[in-house]
Amino acid sequence: MTVLCRCARLCGSLVLIAVAGLAPPVAAQTRAQVEAEPIVKLRAGETLVPGQCLTREELDLLAGLNALRRPTVGVEGDGDDPAPFDPHYFVGSWEVEGVLPDSPLGEAGEFYGTETVRHVDGCSYESTIDATSLDTPVTVSVRTEYDRRAQYLVRLEDDSRGVQQMKVGRVGGDPGGYFSHHWKAAPVTGQGQQIRLAGRTFITSPDNYEVQMRIAIDGGEFANFGRLRWRRVLEAAP
Repeated sequence: MTVLCRCARLCGSLVLIAVAGLAPPVAAQTRAQVEAEPIVKLRAGETLVPGQCLTREELDLLAGLNALRRPTVGVEGDGDDPAPFDPHYFVGSWEVEGVLPDSPLGEAGEFYGTETVRHVDGCSYESTIDATSLDTPVTVSVRTEYDRRAQYLVRLEDDSRGVQQMKVGRVGGDPGGYFSHHWKAAPVTGQGQQIRLAGRTFITSPDNYEVQMRIAIDGGEFANFGRLRWRRVLEAAP
């Protein structure tokens, strides 16, 4: 089945850039650079902040890392502490789009719409996805909970097509500021078959992330199940 992209932005976004090797290599940080700005460490304590998931100490660590003009220093050399993941990243409105293959969950087709995420309290969030799939309206009610100590995220999705998915797993990051939620979902039933989903939610930038999915049917091996992309809806400048 051939699926035509509805969004011209998605279809025309591939641009070939042939500039590899033109930029000079980035020089390693010098002792003077390191000593010019102190090493950034997480302060002791857990001071709760109204309207936030992270503590005051964790938010201060993020602010200190973002304010650095020098490269960060690796923790292996008693360097800067790594940035914690802040689930407040998801708060706001997002455009969602992608193409899903045939499966017991439905026919192949384009999935596109919007998700609006709001903070409830502490590390709890709610959102609603209003989308279209195969020219049919779809609504997904979502509840997200994050355990900042265990770095464990749970996303419960209640789909209007009669499927409920609970995606659970740890959130990990790297020194470059890229975070990933590696999750697995409990089995569900579709068309008389047992279905399991697993995947990775990969945060690629402040305003973009994608969900890469795999599917297993009736206990078989996991296979590619496509990907969906989220793009933040930015407020227009006054």
